[in-house]
Amino acid sequence: MIHPETLQNAVKGNSRSITEVVEQYTPLVHKIVNKYAWMAPAHSRDDLVQEGLIGIVKAIETFDFSRGYRFMTWVYPKVRGAVQSVARKENRNPKYPLSLEQSDWANNLEDPCQFEVKDESLSNKVREIVIVGCGSVTSKRAKIVCSRYGLLGHKPLPQGEVAVKFGMTKQAVNSHIARFSKIVREKMPELAEVF
Repeated sequence: MIHPETLQNAVKGNSRSITEVVEQYTPLVHKIVNKYAWMAPAHSRDDLVQEGLIGIVKAIETFDFSRGYRFMTWVYPKVRGAVQSVARKENRNPKYPLSLEQSDWANNLEDPCQFEVKDESLSNKVREIVIVGCGSVTSKRAKIVCSRYGLLGHKPLPQGEVAVKFGMTKQAVNSHIARFSKIVREKMPELAEVF
């Protein structure tokens, strides 16, 4: 528990008091970092701890005694928010793009759909998987799966856009894709890890 006079001096801007308060609440920062470190594997723990310490300083700067709050009630959400913010930022903006649309060089392509798979055996394998999972290449489920994942010359679309394209709900699209995956896993056990 921090002494009230030290906290008052810290709020007024006394650097020695601010240092004491930060040292007092550093274990809180480590506890919160332990809780959220899994969200941002690219960031080192030190980066998250640093953000948490900055959160303590911001809490000191914005704390108002007249509201009647305990300082712990004020500092905890500030520290948690600072750590979560950095951790979530890594999830929203991954270092390496997850798809062609997110990469920088995708803008240099005129139309990504015009580039067909050059390996004929791979193209035939994809066609075979679609037929096994959907019955035929022209069935509604096949069109949904191909539109969702960009197979057989279709442009890959997000689930919501596939739903709009076929006049369905997202849940119905998800159901078609789940059924396709289940059938492929049952009939082609060598692909069970992929689906």
